[in-house]
Amino acid sequence: MDRLIDVLVWGLAGAALLPLLLLGLYVLADRLGVKGADRILDWTVRGLALQWTVGGLVNLGGGLAIAALGVWVVLRVGATWQSVAGIALVLVGLWRGWRGASVLAGLGGRHP
Repeated sequence: MDRLIDVLVWGLAGAALLPLLLLGLYVLADRLGVKGADRILDWTVRGLALQWTVGGLVNLGGGLAIAALGVWVVLRVGATWQSVAGIALVLVGLWRGWRGASVLAGLGGRHP
């Protein structure tokens, strides 16, 4: 299980940094006058689409997990302040899931 978590962490970090690294490579190639610099810029756009897709999926899944945790807290017998915290978790989780779904829906027709 530790290996899976390591792979997920490195994969998410790679998806987050890929467009920035490609943009830096494009700037360097453009300054040096390399003919294929425009192709690197195309890869950068694809990297950004990948970054937004991964971010949307993480927000959607994370939001649903936070909302589920909030439902669990509300259904568990406890103090009133715990129920209020659970309701807040549900609202924050649903908001985050909605944001993730909106990002994914917005990418629908704009993939390069």
